[in-house]
Amino acid sequence: MTKEERLEKAREAQAEKRRQRAEANSRALAALVRHMVGTRPLPTQPPQRSLSSTERSQRFRARGREIGAIPRCRHRRVREKYRYDLLGFGLTYGTEVFEGMRKPLLKRRPSPRMVRFVRQLQDKILHGGLKHVRWPRGKGKTTWVKIAIIWAALYGHKFFMVVVEKTKGMAQVVVDEIWNRIHLSPRLSADFPEFAVPMHDVMLSPQRMRVQTCNGKPTYMKQDVSRFHYYKLPTVDGYPNTGAIIAWRGADQALRGINIDSARPDFFFIDDPQTEEDARNPKTVAKIEKEITSAVLGSGELSERISAVMASTAIEPNDVSETFADPQKHPEWETETERLVVTFGPKEEMSTYLKMMSVDIHAAHAYYLEHQAEIEKGVEMMDDGDFNPATEASAYEHALYLLFTMKATSFYAEMQMIPSKAQGIYKITAKLVRERVNGVPFGVVPRECDQGLLAFVDVNASAGLCWEIAAFGAGRRVATLAYGQYPAEGQRLYPEGLPESAIPGYLAPALREVATRIMGTPFADADGNPLHVGGICFDGGWQTATVATEVANLNASGIVAVWSKGFSSKEYSRNHHERAAAEQEEAAKKGKRSPIKAAEECHTWRSNTFNGIFLAFNSDYWKEVSQTSYLAEPLASSSSSFYGDDPNVHVDFAQEVCNEELQAKERSTRYGSIWTWKKSKGLPNHFGDVHAGVMVYGAIRAYFDPIASVVSGDCAGKQLVARKKRRRYVYEG
Repeated sequence: MTKEERLEKAREAQAEKRRQRAEANSRALAALVRHMVGTRPLPTQPPQRSLSSTERSQRFRARGREIGAIPRCRHRRVREKYRYDLLGFGLTYGTEVFEGMRKPLLKRRPSPRMVRFVRQLQDKILHGGLKHVRWPRGKGKTTWVKIAIIWAALYGHKFFMVVVEKTKGMAQVVVDEIWNRIHLSPRLSADFPEFAVPMHDVMLSPQRMRVQTCNGKPTYMKQDVSRFHYYKLPTVDGYPNTGAIIAWRGADQALRGINIDSARPDFFFIDDPQTEEDARNPKTVAKIEKEITSAVLGSGELSERISAVMASTAIEPNDVSETFADPQKHPEWETETERLVVTFGPKEEMSTYLKMMSVDIHAAHAYYLEHQAEIEKGVEMMDDGDFNPATEASAYEHALYLLFTMKATSFYAEMQMIPSKAQGIYKITAKLVRERVNGVPFGVVPRECDQGLLAFVDVNASAGLCWEIAAFGAGRRVATLAYGQYPAEGQRLYPEGLPESAIPGYLAPALREVATRIMGTPFADADGNPLHVGGICFDGGWQTATVATEVANLNASGIVAVWSKGFSSKEYSRNHHERAAAEQEEAAKKGKRSPIKAAEECHTWRSNTFNGIFLAFNSDYWKEVSQTSYLAEPLASSSSSFYGDDPNVHVDFAQEVCNEELQAKERSTRYGSIWTWKKSKGLPNHFGDVHAGVMVYGAIRAYFDPIASVVSGDCAGKQLVARKKRRRYVYEG
């Protein structure tokens, strides 16, 4: 075979191999195509450049912020069933117990009266309006409003809700529970995943609220606990019911003008906005009333009808609860009042059971079981299921137990919505006091006050010596003839920072100066006959040794003087009072006058520490006598009045009389009557003490007719005048 033939044969062999390889490649490509059928086609674009480290970091953080798609609602039919059924929603989701919430919101099915309230609450949320609920304390009104807020937020019925409690902290507790139940409840999480998934995602890391996204869009969740006090639920694209705001406030905070993210409130829940102290203070009641009215009526959108529910419990006759329940004052509020016991059983059976309770509670329960039919004859209860079957026979026995433990006044106020004013409590205002002018000119003693003139001096470290001269008449009439202060207002009695041992050097001459002024003040009766002060009583509660010494010196110089000390009702010595009365009676039998004597809640007694006799008195009792004397008309029986005819002259004196207010008066088997007083913070009451002191001095001198009871009255409705700011005392040497 020639060389050319061999080359040709080799070329043919190579061509055959190329053909075979091409067929093999075709078969492999066909197999690959068959294998790739239904999958993403192979990229036709040229490969992109690799990402930088910054881009990779951004993508990584974006994946960390993203919560992904919201899962579908597990029970859509159940969810839609309760969209406009608050009662069914509460019974379905409010009875659940889960980790983090060991107690359910609802322990049992609500009573028919509660069901009626729930229906009314639903109507106010859906259609607007103001609802005031006055229910016994602890009957579940707050629980159902919590359920209503959750219901309104999840379905989007309301988008800006405000919870108002007595204090800001108590309101935050309510909002915290609402927040936690929304995302911790397994049932709510399954049926409202658009809320539960974002909220659960940030539960362990609240900082994620600022960056969290859903499908690439921020959820705008927020918890502001320091500035504006609100929580904002997550906003999820495609779910128009999301994004509600729940804020909280205390009743003592400004409620009007709340505006967050250009939104205004559309629902207020006001829960027991007053404390016991607030309820007894007319000014505080008026302030809370004004704040609630302006908040509810002035905070919402002008184009929408705002919704509000106020749950309150009565404490005092004219408190916040009573004020908003009055249709004459607030016809805009629809008020519903419920009582724990709608109708009581026979009084005789109830009294027998309560008496047995005070002896043996187990025997009383056995008696109740034996006579249950007689005890419960005619009884109607607000909720027949409100009792513990293990220890009580019925809801009525539970109510009687509360009556026994809470005492009648608190029970009828907080459980029956029938507040009663405590015995002896009265209201007195500075305007009323200053208007008690008798029209008699200064320096002239009224004809009705012809039993004598006496003076009292209050000795005080800051205000110096405050004094009053008063005339006494039959029928417990007292007329203030003159009063004053030494040194003048704005000056100190002694230099600030002076050692205690050096104070007598300033106090002693001041006592002598005031005594000289008092004794030198000229007075005359209506016919022009001159009259003089018959004695001076000095308060010895402060710097007693100096006061007692100067009183002895005044007596030696011919001025009748005595020093005194007031004691609270618990500290006043009844033993000394009785012994003083016995000593006075014994001296009278012998035809002698005893320096030790007793009068109305006061007596004179020997001082073991300081030489001489001093006047002891029940200061609580005499403060009440002094204040209530201004309730009577000038120069009438049991009255106090000022000289002249211009009330504005006595503004300061009148205000100091009222700067101590009687809060409560109770009976005690050990002490008798017990008074509870409240002093106005930072405001003086020196002239109030002076007037009470001069009346005590009149009693021990027999110028003030003794009686068995204190005159009482009611000045509710009188307006308080503006209190004068207390000046800072400056020493002028």
